[in-house]
Amino acid sequence: MQSIRKKIKKATATRKGKIIALSILLVIMIAIGGAVFYWNIYRKQIIRTTLQDSVLDKTDGLYALRYDSLLLDEVEGNLSVANLTLKYDSAKYIALLEKNDAPPTLLKINIPSIIVTGVKTPRALLDKEIVGKKLLITNPVIDIVYTNAGKDSARNIPTKEVYDQILGNLNLIKIDTVEISGAQITTSNIKTGKKNIQISNTSIRLIDVAINENTGTNPDQLNFAKQLFFDCEKFSWLSENKLYNYSVDSISVNSVSKDIIVKRFSMDPTLNEDAFVKSLPTQDDRFDLSINNIRIRNAHIPQLFNENIVADSILAGSASFKIYRDLSIVRDKKNRVGTYPHQSIDKLPVSILVKKLILSNTFVEYKEKSKITSQSGKVQFYNTSVIITNLTNNKDAVKANNVMTADISTQFLNKAPLKVIWLFYLQHPKGRFDMKGNMGSIAAAEVNPITVPMGPAKLDEGRINSLHFNFEGNNYGMDGNVKMLYENLKLTILEKEEGTKKLDKKTLASFAANLIVKDDNPKGKDDPRVATVHFDRDTNRSIFHLVWKSLFKGIKETVGIKK
Repeated sequence: MQSIRKKIKKATATRKGKIIALSILLVIMIAIGGAVFYWNIYRKQIIRTTLQDSVLDKTDGLYALRYDSLLLDEVEGNLSVANLTLKYDSAKYIALLEKNDAPPTLLKINIPSIIVTGVKTPRALLDKEIVGKKLLITNPVIDIVYTNAGKDSARNIPTKEVYDQILGNLNLIKIDTVEISGAQITTSNIKTGKKNIQISNTSIRLIDVAINENTGTNPDQLNFAKQLFFDCEKFSWLSENKLYNYSVDSISVNSVSKDIIVKRFSMDPTLNEDAFVKSLPTQDDRFDLSINNIRIRNAHIPQLFNENIVADSILAGSASFKIYRDLSIVRDKKNRVGTYPHQSIDKLPVSILVKKLILSNTFVEYKEKSKITSQSGKVQFYNTSVIITNLTNNKDAVKANNVMTADISTQFLNKAPLKVIWLFYLQHPKGRFDMKGNMGSIAAAEVNPITVPMGPAKLDEGRINSLHFNFEGNNYGMDGNVKMLYENLKLTILEKEEGTKKLDKKTLASFAANLIVKDDNPKGKDDPRVATVHFDRDTNRSIFHLVWKSLFKGIKETVGIKK
């Protein structure tokens, strides 16, 4: 869950970066409109000097504006600028840093071409309003440098005060259409200089852009436009520990249809399994996941600008989740109380309110290397569908409904149907959750890919007819019952041959085990045996370890193994 939190923090930083870029581009648009305004008043003054001095003054000398050429058609109200650059002054930044007045972000912008059409210069002159038809920005390169400085270092989304500064002495800035095409955006940390996020081939179209005295005051409306269309070919970033590459392919945002579409999200490890294990001082899970064809329906686009994720549903066409852990490596001593899924959602840096999340056609694999056998076993689930309802950490929503439900249907080892329902009690002080499920029939030998490397034991004969379980859990343990119905169960206990990875039969132990193990449940006309389970959680381990150990304890007691 820690990796998931980092991912979402990174995604949040990405969204903030794009918003900053939009705001800066709007500032440039305003400055260009200001050039037209000055031209009509002081026709003989040099626009270059006026515009550059205006930027210096507006940013207290932090930024300098340069461009190669500026052409103005006064009659038609058209303006074009070539090779515009906006750069920050390092010396000025250091001076602001010493005064504890440095901004949380710095920007470097290069724009090969800016074209403004239909600027109504008389209106700008008489009413202090800049009104135009279209602003076209082509192939901008935007570098966002995070400084983690200043009193607003945790906030990058523009406030009303920022829009007031953009307006200056103007009453209104209005453009019918703003189009940005081919944008390349990168983010980096000023201390390391290394790039974090790279966003390529981005297009943005804004309809009815307007900045006035009310901009930024209505949380239910876009701050600066009536409509927003955003398309991005790809953005990616490297995890802080350099163990994962994150990538989001083909993103589309449409404020009219309220849809957000993502072709693919992936979390790819940079090292293979052995190299990953060797790179860490203690045990950790190695994740390898991808989610395809993601669609967020009826998303509240304006709320994204307030760091809130609100939507009716999130749908995914297919997904793959693979987890690997090597148990032969020493564990850390971290206390993991408070890291259950619903508790982790509550700690996210953004507010979430999603009515339903649906994953379909999903493959899940947990692979574990045994400390005893040095072999790896795989627990696999095929054709998995997951429906999560009431996915939220919004306090008002939790007051109305404090239960998040995860309804899971899958094929265990691609052999037996398995149905599990989780109930997570949101913001519960003890982390309460309930879980119940049932599994259909499977031949006992089909489970050997798990039992041989992880047991080590081999199921020679028998059939599991059904498995039912019902648990209630919290931060410190689980209680419930397990009922497994089976017949003609026979097993072999294995041991690793010294100096090899080969597993051989322990004859005496196998004989003793088959004396202890009860062949059938139920036996003859007896009622089925049901195991009552209590299991104390190892607080150094996850919820999935707790669930597996509780379930395994119930299965062992059912077959007659008490230890």
